[in-house]
Parts: sequence; structure tokens; C-alpha cells
Amino acid sequence: MSQASRALATVAMLLGVAAAATAQDLNLPRPTADIEHELATAPFRIVAAEISRPKAKGDITLKADLSFSEQAPYLVKLRRAEPGGEDFNNRPRYDLAAYELQKLFLEPAEYVVPPTALRFVPVTELLPYAAAAQPTFRGSDEVLVVVQYWLQEVKLAADLYDPARFAADPGYARHLGQMNVLTWLVEHGDSNLGNFLISKAEQAPRVFSVDHGVAFANNKSDRPDTWRQLRVPRLPADTVARLRTVTEAELHERLGTLAQWHLDDGRWVRDEPGANLGRHSGVRRKGDVVQLGLNGGEIARVAWRLEQLLKRIDEGEIGLLEESQP
Repeated sequence: MSQASRALATVAMLLGVAAAATAQDLNLPRPTADIEHELATAPFRIVAAEISRPKAKGDITLKADLSFSEQAPYLVKLRRAEPGGEDFNNRPRYDLAAYELQKLFLEPAEYVVPPTALRFVPVTELLPYAAAAQPTFRGSDEVLVVVQYWLQEVKLAADLYDPARFAADPGYARHLGQMNVLTWLVEHGDSNLGNFLISKAEQAPRVFSVDHGVAFANNKSDRPDTWRQLRVPRLPADTVARLRTVTEAELHERLGTLAQWHLDDGRWVRDEPGANLGRHSGVRRKGDVVQLGLNGGEIARVAWRLEQLLKRIDEGEIGLLEESQP
């Protein structure tokens, strides 16, 4: 490569980085870690809320304005758990597992699942917006909820995958490939409109997967499962390199215990995740402790899917995006 060609390549790379940074600011205007910490730990109050998709039969997800620590409110997705902690298409632990799994191979600026946390909310605070809300576990009148940042400047698309754009826009190809890695690993089973979003950025738009209630080992449904498959022909080389370092032991360590609380005077108090209380169950309770995570079978399935992905790459079925470095 000539010196002039190298200079042009450097300029193109810098422009790609600038585009990615702009997209980051466009969709998540604050640092991801700050939002995640706030969603998980900061006191909040519900300022307003409404069903996010009122035309969707049975939808219980709220589009809510929350004020954290008396700051100016901002929008989040708020979805309550059913009594016992999970039901079909409503497994809060799956939403958190998808968010945490991506951390093993993506940097925060390229997360494909927006900041997500699990919280307990008094049922009385939800009843004005969700009349059917009930306490999740015995001993408390609180409801377990998924709290997820409501992305800015995104739009719906009938199908995020545009082969022509994949070939022409390296940034878009990179982000789509990263998202497809995640949807493959979790066996995403619900590709209904609204579960996948794309940034409004004109160049190198980010793509997002925002609902994982039907995934992992419990993904059988009558809903389209388009993104359960590996659809893109190439994946970012650096993302693949990181995937090669992930072991099944690490998956157990990171996903086996995702969240934990203890009961204190009728309230669920957040703890740091401790030792796994039972690998055969995803929702565990021992005395006054409740713990959520993936069970052993679900983690083994993720490990197997990862092995199959790397095998397909090594056999040349899936190529690499060598020039997609951030």
C-alpha cells in the first residue's frame, strides 16, 4: 500500500470513529456506566407512565418518566414481573442476562442492549399505571421490575438487515454483526416489530435489541424468530477475537448469579450477587434471600452456541470484517 493510500485509509478510519462517537451521543447521551448505576441503585419516583404499545394485545410494558434522586425525569421501559418471578415472555432474569452477556465481547460504546437493571417497587406505586400489579414474592408488597433506558433518536424497521447497506457501510455492518452475535448466543425467539431498533444516524448507525423475554432455553413460541439465526455473512474480527477468550466457567461466573436481594422489614434490599444458591433453577429463594440468574442448562446452551459460532467461522462459513476496528 502506498503512502497516499495509507493516509486515505487513516482518514477513513478516523471518520468511522467519529461517526461511531456521534452515534453513541445520539442514542445514549450519557455514559453507559452512569445510567446503569442509576437504574440499579438510585432512588426514583414515577412521574408518569403509559402502556408502551397500547395496540399490542396483552402488553404490560410501561413507557415511564422516572425521576432519579429528584433529578429531571427521563424515559425508561418499566416491565413488571408476574408473581413467582417469571412467566412466558416475561422473564426479567433473561433481560438482565442478555445485558450482562454482551459485556464479555463488547465495549460500552457499542452495547447492543441498552442499560438494564432489576428493581423492586412497592405495588402501590405501580397500581395507578398497572391495575393488575401484584407482589412478586411472599413477605413483601413489592413488585420486581425491569428498568431499561429508553433509547434516544432511534426508529423501527421492518427488518434491520439491509444486505446492500451491510456491504457499503462498514460501521453499520460492524454494529449489526455485533447484535447478531448476541441474538445468536441467546437464541432470540421474538422478532416482533419494536424489539429491534436502529439509530437515526445517517452513517454507521447503531442497532439495538431491547426485549429478551423469549430467549435462551425457553424460546419456543408462535412469534417470528428471525434473529435466532446467524444472518450476516461476516463478523467484526476484534469481536470474534474476544469471543475466543470466553470460557464456560466464565459464563457460569458472570451469568449464574445476576442479582440478589434480602428481605428487611418487608422490603427487598439489594445485595451484591453471592454464591449460586441452586444451579438447576433460575429463580431461587433461600429463607429471606432471593436470587436470579441463568440455570446450568441455560448457561451450557450459551456455551454450546458459542462453540458452534466459532466452528462456523473457522470452517470459513462466516467471514470476518477485518477493517471494522473501532
